[in-house]
Amino acid sequence: MDESSNRIRSKQTRFGLSPNLLIFMTVFIDMTGFGMVIPLLPFYAATFQVGAFWIGVLTAAFCLMQFIFSPILGQLSDRMGRKPVLLLSILVSSASFTLFTLSNSFFLLLLSRIIAGIATEGAVAQAYIVDITNEKERTKGLGRVSAAHGAGLIIGPAIGGSLSIFGFWAPGITAVALTLLNLLFVFFFLPESIGQKHPPQRKTVVLDYFVGLPRKIVDLISRPLIGYVLTIFFLQGIAHSTIPVILPLLGASFFGFGAVEMSYLFIYIGFTEIILQGFLIGKISRRFDDVKLIAVGALLMMLGMLFVSLSPNFLLFILSVTLVACGIGILMTVVRSFISKRSLASEQGSIMGITNSVLSIATIFGPLIGGFLFDFVGLNVPFLLNAIMLMAAFAFSIKIIQSNRGEKE
Repeated sequence: MDESSNRIRSKQTRFGLSPNLLIFMTVFIDMTGFGMVIPLLPFYAATFQVGAFWIGVLTAAFCLMQFIFSPILGQLSDRMGRKPVLLLSILVSSASFTLFTLSNSFFLLLLSRIIAGIATEGAVAQAYIVDITNEKERTKGLGRVSAAHGAGLIIGPAIGGSLSIFGFWAPGITAVALTLLNLLFVFFFLPESIGQKHPPQRKTVVLDYFVGLPRKIVDLISRPLIGYVLTIFFLQGIAHSTIPVILPLLGASFFGFGAVEMSYLFIYIGFTEIILQGFLIGKISRRFDDVKLIAVGALLMMLGMLFVSLSPNFLLFILSVTLVACGIGILMTVVRSFISKRSLASEQGSIMGITNSVLSIATIFGPLIGGFLFDFVGLNVPFLLNAIMLMAAFAFSIKIIQSNRGEKE
């Protein structure tokens, strides 16, 4: 770590809180608001009499905006600092929840998801952790950020599900309040993680960087083993992105779940992920290297997607969801750790942004494909297709293990 890390430590003494805890809390509060509305979207959209495909459009629109803005915000944070970009992102998120609260048509609900996708601070939070950790502690640090994500998906659905009995406006207005609280929290307490700030060059960042994004993705893929890892990330992204759309509809079809029951299920998913990412991934990563963990994550997701499609048995359903949640928890942490360790310190924000953009491309198509298959082919078909893709991802992970052995030799 450099001189900026020492400056962070001095701020830590003044506030009495570690930077790791502060960024954890920032992501946690943001994801709590996010988690409050996500389980409700299929049921909210259904009030406007739309099917699974159009529910998929809601998620795809969100992911399209993430694809556009994640690399932009990532590079902006490299140039002007992590904290200003986090503040901007949280402010936009507050606007999206306000529109969600006021939505009285599918168009306004869709617009709220488009604005929410612009507020994509994930790459910035990950780059913040990279700034303040060394390679040995990086997987653990990124795991804690992912755990904050999972914790938000525990608390958020619990609050959103409870408030949904008063109407969908109630979780929305509460999410607005949380994001405004988070804005104040970041402004007053979160220290900047990079010492040298440069004035933003908006034309270069917004236009030239985005135009050059395909080349940057190709450049990143061309680095040793990263092409295989990003392919796995892309395939799991397609599978992962079908869950908020198809899982609630499958739960409603199989077991008669409503908004409250699905909120409980998302609480369980979040609890599983936070245990894995917050407490176990650091210990596991000390015993097994990243490439082996990538293989395990792909295998768990594949088995979970296969089992969930087999029969409407509740215990099998819960087992399947558990396997999928564990696989996602491993891959979402370890893939980023693997890529960051093969990147320069000066490009971490950009690299995290590009990595998240690859994921966002996948999550644009996943909800649309899943929704279409659910509506017009069969309830189980989206999960069977996911299992096939993840089988391919597992095969790529075996190739990575073999190539990694060759590098070491």
